[in-house]
Amino acid sequence: MQTPHRKAYHHAPTPRRARERQCASPPRPAPRDPRIVGAMSEGDPFSPESVGRQLDNCTFCPKMCRHACPVSTASGKETYIPQVKMDRLNQLRLGRDEWTAEATDPLWACTGCRHCTMYCDHGNEPGLVLFSGRAAAVAHGTPHPALAGYSERFRAREQRLSVSLATMFEAQLATSGEIGYWPGCDAIDKSASDIAAAMALFERVGLEQVRIVEAPQACAGYPLLAAGHRDLFRWHAGRVAASLRGFRKVAINCSACLFALRSQYPAEGVSLRTEVVSLADLLAPAAPNLACPVSRKSVYYHDPCYHARYNGVIEQPRRALSQLAELRELAWNKTDTECCGGGGLLPKTMPLVADQMSKRRLAEVQASGGGMVVTSCATCAFMLKRNAPPSVEVTNLATAMALLSETPFTPPPTGGDDDA
Repeated sequence: MQTPHRKAYHHAPTPRRARERQCASPPRPAPRDPRIVGAMSEGDPFSPESVGRQLDNCTFCPKMCRHACPVSTASGKETYIPQVKMDRLNQLRLGRDEWTAEATDPLWACTGCRHCTMYCDHGNEPGLVLFSGRAAAVAHGTPHPALAGYSERFRAREQRLSVSLATMFEAQLATSGEIGYWPGCDAIDKSASDIAAAMALFERVGLEQVRIVEAPQACAGYPLLAAGHRDLFRWHAGRVAASLRGFRKVAINCSACLFALRSQYPAEGVSLRTEVVSLADLLAPAAPNLACPVSRKSVYYHDPCYHARYNGVIEQPRRALSQLAELRELAWNKTDTECCGGGGLLPKTMPLVADQMSKRRLAEVQASGGGMVVTSCATCAFMLKRNAPPSVEVTNLATAMALLSETPFTPPPTGGDDDA
């Protein structure tokens, strides 16, 4: 059961509660289940002792982070608060419970958003530990029922989306160059107009050299980790790394896959020769080259949780938007952002809860009379857009910047089919 160490994160934000108050824990027993221990090698960032300590700490915790879990809040289920989820995995680890679909259900009630960690005095990482618990569940033959045959479904979707991308943007693809653009599977599948907007922006601000990465892969592999397929993720990561090798820098349009590239690839021994950045990292310095509208529109910005709490992408999209609009903050923002429900494969395992999380996120804007909500992740944009009330317009960063600067772009014809 392997999870990357916090030190592997790229500019990971400091948890809200001061770590100086962290208590020293006595030695805890290592995971007893042989499949959990076997999933960790000697060089793994999280040792069995560390994972055991985190599980024990959470098991006996007085639930100080319960308010921070968006899944338990949206579902209204006490069994989905972080303390109970970690306790369930602990009982499985110690052999006190059987690895059944019913027993492992709480392990899937997590988006990996890391909000609970922000309020943990011990700096525990329930999201990442629960993901490793999913891998152990898959090894025991108990994947989530909604993810049956997921490896084949993922592979088929990759093939379909790579063909779709080549069909829509053939003239803008390249296998090498100075700067590459990785749109991400959800953008290709559900919002190709965002890709068209990004390419139009690149040309207008003097980044004509940017080319869409031509590759047999459309996704960097994060869903495989969330589904508990660690070995397949490692294999897929090696192929993605090879596809990116021809570029000096690649901008990523998905917050979870940027996290995977920066943190999980090294944790699995996959070396990236290419610098990977967020789309906001590329657009923010170039935004002053866009014409500022005479009448500045007010827009809200939604922080993707993987950007805010793993990748350190917080101020970059704000700088880009502030050149073109009056930026308004949601009550829960930056490292305290609320998850939209798109992470951890929750839209597959608990679709109604995932949708409720998106509706909850937009309720504040709706109550204020509506308006435009901008985010910088293709998955977040899709989740929020499909759950937005009529008074709320949701756009991804590139599309918002193109609309606000009156940069023309032509969306290609699409036919999304979310089968993975």
